[in-house]
Amino acid sequence: MRLPAGTVEGIITNPQKEGLRQYLLTFRGLVEAETLSGHGFILNDNGKMVGAYFKDSEGFFRGKSALLHMVMESTGSLDSPQTFNIRKYTEAEFNRAIQLCVEEGLIINEIVPLFDSPGSDERADDIPEIAEILDESTLKKIKNLAGVIAVAAVFEGFSIQCIGDADFEHVAASAEDLVRAGTKIASDLNIGALDQMILETNENKFIVAPCGDLFLCVFTTADAHLGLIRVVLKNIQSEISKE
Repeated sequence: MRLPAGTVEGIITNPQKEGLRQYLLTFRGLVEAETLSGHGFILNDNGKMVGAYFKDSEGFFRGKSALLHMVMESTGSLDSPQTFNIRKYTEAEFNRAIQLCVEEGLIINEIVPLFDSPGSDERADDIPEIAEILDESTLKKIKNLAGVIAVAAVFEGFSIQCIGDADFEHVAASAEDLVRAGTKIASDLNIGALDQMILETNENKFIVAPCGDLFLCVFTTADAHLGLIRVVLKNIQSEISKE
């Protein structure tokens, strides 16, 4: 995808000291972000983030999940070591960028304020604790199992850790819907609490395992043997239940 070039406004390496917050409140255009682990962009409209993309060595992220990944990286704030390249858009360029973001699934459906959004401080406090439980090493242990294509840890509709090739934003939304439906069915049938859910098609298998306030989501090939994968997930669930 090639976004409009826009007009280069400058490079910011220290957001607080260089007044990024105040500047973006009256800025319409692209904010290209280079972080410690990858790169991406935020489409900004006068202080509101309307589209986002982020890519690192483990995968790519779209929309809200890309935004959260960039914002929460490292220390959990926009003050993490990052470089921002600022490109200002005309109205025509901005409309073209919006169109491209829609086509690529990068739009943030709910317009999100760039700063001081309600609950942002609580989320920044909560996510690092959750990430410590389901960190990259845990996800890699699952990803290395035979037949596993991708793994994601999902929290409140966001993919906070992910490895592999999958549309993690859609995974996050679908996982919550699937678990919600499964929990209701389990309750209606009076068969106990939901432990794991498996969705099988001719092409793939998809496992969702509730882990406290999170979900572990695993994509596999159609011929993957799920026995060992389910045992590993069960062990992780047991460890989290002891926390």
